[in-house]
Amino acid sequence: MRRIMRGLTAAAAAGTLLAGTQGVASAATPPRNNSRNEAVYFVHGSDLVHSDVNGGGDDCTSAWGAAQSAMRKKGWTGDFVTWGYYKGDTHCTRKFDGDLNSRIQELGRRLAWDIYDHYSKYGKSVDVVAHSMGGLVVRAAITGVRRYGAASDHAWPKYLYIEDVATLSTPFTGTNWATTCTVAYRWKQCSDMRPGSGFLKWSGQNPQSDQGTDWTLIGASDDDMVTSGAATGMDAKHKVIYASGQALEHGALPHKGPEMTGWKMRYSHDNGKTWKSTTNGAGPIGLIGNALYYWSAS
Repeated sequence: MRRIMRGLTAAAAAGTLLAGTQGVASAATPPRNNSRNEAVYFVHGSDLVHSDVNGGGDDCTSAWGAAQSAMRKKGWTGDFVTWGYYKGDTHCTRKFDGDLNSRIQELGRRLAWDIYDHYSKYGKSVDVVAHSMGGLVVRAAITGVRRYGAASDHAWPKYLYIEDVATLSTPFTGTNWATTCTVAYRWKQCSDMRPGSGFLKWSGQNPQSDQGTDWTLIGASDDDMVTSGAATGMDAKHKVIYASGQALEHGALPHKGPEMTGWKMRYSHDNGKTWKSTTNGAGPIGLIGNALYYWSAS
């Protein structure tokens, strides 16, 4: 499978110019610390239910406006970068003009170059927030750099500095909805998100950038598209599952919960070995801020 995925990467790179240029040497690794002044990337989820391969598209302002507004009010001063991957995406800071057949691995490669070209090669680290399939794109970016960054073809950057990642309802172990989508539409992004897919096997567990990366995986019991088990199904130090009955369906998580209290949840800080429950936890948007601020928290 690794040879197949490497082949896809090479094929994608062969016919086009590389998405960025390699630095001569690695910039000094930035320190890990608690900070609200790093750049934050926001990566939206999939938009797969279309009859046309170019039908996918998202409005980045609508997707992330609530979260960004709440974070600014809490003192975030760094760049906010909305990164899209469909031709139909609008109001994004930057995007790759992909379609519903753009493999998630390739989207990860494109995201890796964007982060490298704008931040990593200058010795600057970033944080990332991602919803749904967007979390798999981030996972692919880090995994691809770790696996192939030293390759002579320079298809991937040599290194990345991503300090924190927070994901909202990302199907880390796949989703049965993607299996149905594959049968109905045959889009490759659907195929990549099927349980047991080649992509999910390739993408690995708890991938780490060259700076080290602290992952927080967030799921919701109300989500009927990505189960809470799938949303927290990758190795990661921090995991949160919101209790049912709080109107946190799949598309709602990036838009709700700037409050720091009043939400029912279970959480773990040891990769799910032990769990604690509370009825007074932070909402999803509030939790994003905590996850990105602390470079490591117990």
